[in-house]
Amino acid sequence: MMESLLSTLTGIVAIVAVGSAGYMYKSIDETGLLAGVAVGSVFVIVGGLPATAMLITFFLVGSAFTKYKYSLKEEIGAAELKGGARNWRNVFANLFFPTIMLIVFSLYSLPGAKIAFLSSLSGALSDTLGSEIGVLSREHPRMIIGFRRVPPGTSGAVSFVGTLASLLGSIIIPVEAYIFSLIDRFSLFTVIVLSFLCSTFDSVLGATIQARYRCEVCGSITENPYHCNRRAKLIEGLPFIDNHAVNLISTGVVSVVALIFGDII
Repeated sequence: MMESLLSTLTGIVAIVAVGSAGYMYKSIDETGLLAGVAVGSVFVIVGGLPATAMLITFFLVGSAFTKYKYSLKEEIGAAELKGGARNWRNVFANLFFPTIMLIVFSLYSLPGAKIAFLSSLSGALSDTLGSEIGVLSREHPRMIIGFRRVPPGTSGAVSFVGTLASLLGSIIIPVEAYIFSLIDRFSLFTVIVLSFLCSTFDSVLGATIQARYRCEVCGSITENPYHCNRRAKLIEGLPFIDNHAVNLISTGVVSVVALIFGDII
């Protein structure tokens, strides 16, 4: 009992420490820190060391690639706002379904729930790496639907470099789970495939239903409904679907698919 309590407290301290370091280096803002600590505490209590380690990996790798060549990303207009600091919306969009699937697996020990947890968490990381590295491609990316060339950072666009980065992001978490003996080799392959498909589906949603606006002051195309201190005009997609919604939908869909497929295998 005492050993379990000490392990839990140690895990929560680690989450707070990593989150605080992220806040100091402006990888997250105040709301992101609070949301991250809350979600991290659930990972510690429900998933123990393996889930905690994978969450920390998710945060550190994602933050590192977000900060990578940030000045260049700013120059081409493809950088995350506020110096790359993520907020509570990022935490919710990326970690809601991994958290739910982790809890479901803890309560019911469903094999599909474990696959869903790993696939949704890994899929979110895959999308982050694909986006943050893809914008640095020397060639303009192409929309995943229609294949027309678009500026770097356009949601729904893909590039060779970004696709390779996305594939790398699909591998990291499953390999970590395999090292912790949470999955066998076949499940390792399954999670990698589902993670990559999650990132790809995210791009499809970005190209089809995510809102895009035209600023009526400067003419810029933006994903922000406000530009130049004025309301921009919706030209594509649905007004209530932003990048956070796309992330939430894609991780939700892969969770459902993995939940079903994982129980079959």
